[in-house]
Amino acid sequence: MISDINWIKRMLSHNVRMPISIILGYGQLIENGLISDDEQKQVIKDICENLEYINDVMKVVLDDGEEEEHEEAVNIVDVIEKSTRFVNEVARKIPVSIDIRSEKSKMLVKAENFPLMRVFYQLFENSFKYIGNGDSIKINAFYAGNDTILVVFKDNGIGMSEKDRRKIFEKGFRGSNSKGKPGSGYGLFEVKNTLEKYSATIEISSRENMGFSAYMIFPVYNGAEAEKEVL
Repeated sequence: MISDINWIKRMLSHNVRMPISIILGYGQLIENGLISDDEQKQVIKDICENLEYINDVMKVVLDDGEEEEHEEAVNIVDVIEKSTRFVNEVARKIPVSIDIRSEKSKMLVKAENFPLMRVFYQLFENSFKYIGNGDSIKINAFYAGNDTILVVFKDNGIGMSEKDRRKIFEKGFRGSNSKGKPGSGYGLFEVKNTLEKYSATIEISSRENMGFSAYMIFPVYNGAEAEKEVL
């Protein structure tokens, strides 16, 4: 069993908080009778998928911190749309709007579904801390040449200083504007490490009071069996 208790705390903090918030939000809607009979089937499906996500996190934690890598053709648009649908209730309470645009409905990258869901959950959680009433998040996905896909995750929140931006991927770093905000400073560090496993890159652009943007570049998946493997 892994001995790094701080790693376990970080893993649970960064990967369980968001799905639990989503499940609680759905539960409150059901309890208060705010979901129609027609909507309940989809909501229950979303709750079950978030519970499966938490179960996958626990498998990583309980298996000595080792994640087995099984790269496959993943439709990055599906991952973005699913993670956005899950966090919509959290966004509604702030409230902020989320807008998604993609060049195509099917854009394949060679990765894994669960780790990519973690990436977008962590990006959403990070933005939700620093945006407020009436702000927005925009996610755009498009081809950058024949071999790469560019995904831009952008909010118009409070942003950060240039000094903080240069340290954003350092392990345990927390920006000067994070006082009073939950977190351990490992979210974006883990996002970067996860993306690098799949030969993807991430760059951050941000200025104080000018929002936050993450630019992620993924290699296109061109496998012969791509159509069969898509989620």
